[in-house]
Amino acid sequence: MIQLLVEKHGDTMELALLQDEQLVQFIVEEGTAAAAPEQIVLGRVGRVMPNLHAAFVYLPGGEEGFLPFDEIPNKSRPQPGQSRIVQVKKAASRGKAAYLTQDIALAGRDAVLLPLGQTSHASARAQGDDRARLRTLAQALAPQGMGLVLRSNSLLAAEQDIRAQVEYLAGQWAMVQDRARQLTAPATLLPAPDPVSALLRDLPEQPQRILTNDLACIPAVEVPVAQAEHPFLLYRVRDSLLKALKRRVHLKSGGELVIDPCEAMTVIDVNTASATQGKHRARTLLTTNLEAVAEAARLMRLRNMGGIILIDLIDMDSREDRETVLAAFQKALESDPVKTVVHGMTSLGLLEVTRRKTSESLSSQRLRPCPCCGGSGQHMMPDKEGA
Repeated sequence: MIQLLVEKHGDTMELALLQDEQLVQFIVEEGTAAAAPEQIVLGRVGRVMPNLHAAFVYLPGGEEGFLPFDEIPNKSRPQPGQSRIVQVKKAASRGKAAYLTQDIALAGRDAVLLPLGQTSHASARAQGDDRARLRTLAQALAPQGMGLVLRSNSLLAAEQDIRAQVEYLAGQWAMVQDRARQLTAPATLLPAPDPVSALLRDLPEQPQRILTNDLACIPAVEVPVAQAEHPFLLYRVRDSLLKALKRRVHLKSGGELVIDPCEAMTVIDVNTASATQGKHRARTLLTTNLEAVAEAARLMRLRNMGGIILIDLIDMDSREDRETVLAAFQKALESDPVKTVVHGMTSLGLLEVTRRKTSESLSSQRLRPCPCCGGSGQHMMPDKEGA
């Protein structure tokens, strides 16, 4: 059973997605955030930095956003004082400005409209004949002069429903253009979707229930909604978060995952601990690795890991066992709405994965470096007496 728990306290909204009562995704939305992902803004160009191949753009609320030249479809270099329609790809975080693009994308559950795009295609999640069919349909439904991406959800949708959705998104773009002609920069042209709607839109499978402490914060949705005073307390969400953010995560088999975020990548080491004891060692290793990749997939999504991820599995002699583990990992990733690519095993036997960076990781949002050790977990040993 999939459930969505929503708690709202002041300007902060927290969303916890549970699958079979296990926490798989956690989102925090601060109401005070000026620039939110997917928001479309009429910005005013400020500083142009040729050496960085980018410009800074003033946004509503006095915030500045970072617009790389590569994010401008027609490659026309912005000039100071110009008004430009931009979209927020990533919110500001830890001293970094909001990341902007002019390659606008209007997302629906089944389709993504690219008003300034030139090509139409299907999601990479669709494979074989399904992908070819969606590509043909996307080319047929794309409004003239625009690009269209059909998401994997569209495989289960009727063509007339997809067409209606594309027409709605095209209407949104027309409204954005009208507002841009009427307003003075900086101004919001299209606000970001509320976090509940955005999450439900992107989920491959809809939850059976939404449980919240504030019915007013839930938009009109087709999912049944119920109210409880403390939804997170009922399902021990805070305890699950605390366990998920630890460096060592224990597995039921007796093994453990050791998770080390680095500057360039995240490394997940699978330790056997007591899991390899017994007569049937190969079978035990396979069982432990299968549990490890399932938990790694859950934690990658829950902790919102992004970029390069290396998983050091327990060595297995059987090629068939390695392929079984790899297939199980890919299956576990199917429910993750964020694009994740499994590149296979390296020559050293490391499972190489990339996951698209969408926002700050959960650890960045919930944890702060220790002021004593700077986050290293170590301190200088005292000098020996007389040394």
